[in-house]
Amino acid sequence: MQNRITELFKIEFPIIQGGMVWTSGWRLASAVSNAGGLGVIGSGSMYPDVLREHIQKCKRATQKPFASQCTNVVSRY
Repeated sequence: MQNRITELFKIEFPIIQGGMVWTSGWRLASAVSNAGGLGVIGSGSMYPDVLREHIQKCKRATQKPFASQCTNVVSRY
């Protein structure tokens, strides 16, 4: 199946997994990417070193595209 989404992200199916905090780490993201969708590492709860580790593990687990969702938290305090 080809459409603008599959062409843009270079994926087989127009499926983009949501970056869910505490749930979507490298294992889920690489599984979705290996199945033909776009896997997303939910990094909202991760410190930079933990995110780096998840990205490295995802790169080893798949040769297909994946993404990382980044949450920006703004506080006045």
